[in-house]
Amino acid sequence: MKGSVAGIVGAVCLVVGFAAGFALRPSLAPSGTAVVAAAVAAQPSEEEATAVVRRHKLFTGTSLANATLKLGDCSPGGVGPGITCMTQLTMDPTKPNATPQNRPIGFARVGSQWEVAVW
Repeated sequence: MKGSVAGIVGAVCLVVGFAAGFALRPSLAPSGTAVVAAAVAAQPSEEEATAVVRRHKLFTGTSLANATLKLGDCSPGGVGPGITCMTQLTMDPTKPNATPQNRPIGFARVGSQWEVAVW
């Protein structure tokens, strides 16, 4: 009999815990529009983003010194710190077969300058 009472008490505790968690969750979450507004306000200019990408070195050690970049829509970073922006990136526009790539790139402010956060 003692085992079944302990099981019932445990089940009741779980139900109360889940209910409290779901009830309190919306009040603890930050406002979505405030987060988006703050992220959009804190984004690099197209010139800053291009400079960051040109400074960035790929894992092979390759530099993108001639890269061109166009920024698209930006939103709070889902994978890393900072923000993630859709970009149109051309690795080396001086090459005849260079084609633009549409890809997300993450940017984060470190100190007073922007850095690539997620490549």
